Amino acid sequence: MAVSFMIANEDIPAGAKVTGLTGKLEDTIAAVAGAGFNSFELMIADPEKVDVGKVERLEKQFSLKCVFLCTGEMAGTAGLYLNHIDANERKRALNSFLLAAKKAHDLGVNLNIGRLRGVIWSDGLQRSLERLGESLERIDSYVRSELEGLSVLIEPLRKVVCPILNNCAETASFLSERELNSFGILLDSDHFDEIEDSFFVNSNIELIKHVHLADSNHKPLGRGAIDFQSFLNMLSISGYVGDYSVEVFCDEDQIETLRDTASFLKAFPHFLEGSL
Repeated sequence: MAVSFMIANEDIPAGAKVTGLTGKLEDTIAAVAGAGFNSFELMIADPEKVDVGKVERLEKQFSLKCVFLCTGEMAGTAGLYLNHIDANERKRALNSFLLAAKKAHDLGVNLNIGRLRGVIWSDGLQRSLERLGESLERIDSYVRSELEGLSVLIEPLRKVVCPILNNCAETASFLSERELNSFGILLDSDHFDEIEDSFFVNSNIELIKHVHLADSNHKPLGRGAIDFQSFLNMLSISGYVGDYSVEVFCDEDQIETLRDTASFLKAFPHFLEGSL
């Protein structure tokens, strides 16, 4: 089990308002290592600009492991949607994600689909979901034939952030109906529905393959209303043994946020022992 901190790839400008550290990878990876983390998650906007060789060199230099690829800014920064109503835009999003999946596979990690799945377009929810399903089927076919062992994780999000696939049960049903066998679920503490999701996680923990840690509205841990003791206990009791990544908006002094996060996590040694 690893506990990571989110780092933005260099295609995302330094100082951008994203949920992770921004700047030169040499500096951000060094900072994460210095704070006591043993791994990081890499946020990307343009898969073409993910330098796998550089990431691998920095992993060795700082004895830190990349454990996951986050694609949120492929939507937030690059404006890509896998269910776009325009066929050309949909193809652009799909091709970009397939390249991201290839980069993830080269790094030996999984990756997610959050806002990248899209919105409800003018032709309504059903058609928007059908287009998403078609794109995910293309992704599933490519992954199973070309990227053995890779998992693509759908991240349920609150409706105010993304209007489709908003809880675990809904997401699992969508994947099952389309027999998307290379897919799983990423759980985010800020988007977690205590009523809808708790029962699902307890009964379907094998589908949960990664967890994001963030406080309310992705504030730094301990700055919002989320009961992390309860959240972590729920996952532990359910049998979750996978990795965690902190994904939060940093203060102006992002290194201070990083250090505060490390201190906050050390309050849970029974759960995070040996991972931080």
